[in-house]
Amino acid sequence: MKWVPFIILGVITLVCQTTISGIIAIHSIWPNWLFVLAVHYALWGPWPEAAIGAWFLGLAVDLQTLAGFGSMGVYAFLFGGAAWAIIRIRSALVREHALTQFLVTLVFAWAIELLSELHRQWRTPAEMLSVAVWWPAFFTALYTAACAPYLHWLLIRLGRWTGLRPARRL
Repeated sequence: MKWVPFIILGVITLVCQTTISGIIAIHSIWPNWLFVLAVHYALWGPWPEAAIGAWFLGLAVDLQTLAGFGSMGVYAFLFGGAAWAIIRIRSALVREHALTQFLVTLVFAWAIELLSELHRQWRTPAEMLSVAVWWPAFFTALYTAACAPYLHWLLIRLGRWTGLRPARRL
């Protein structure tokens, strides 16, 4: 895995997420493009480097949401755990298929949103985790997953530069 392209892509994605994503947000639902980048590296990157990269991308999300969330390291831990799980199952997946990219992103983004909200509710015990949390988490994950095939397509095209190339077909 090449770290310089990863850092450049991470910075570009973070800038786009803080600027463009706020414009296309629907109420409080916005796509998490840093997670799509983490999923891409988990699908095609080597084991320890992909998980470490996902951890750093989660740390960037923590820094981005620090004012509203008030906790550091939750997204870093969850992104790293999601990358580990994706790396464990990726040999059973057709990684190049858009539906696979959509479903993997949807499932893990929803889990991350629910677990981060569970942590937020745990830190403020006055409010209980309610059903009202499930829908915003699901729609945020769905919005993220809807963007995933397009971003994966672009990232696959940059495979020679990033060093992450899908397997060649016979």
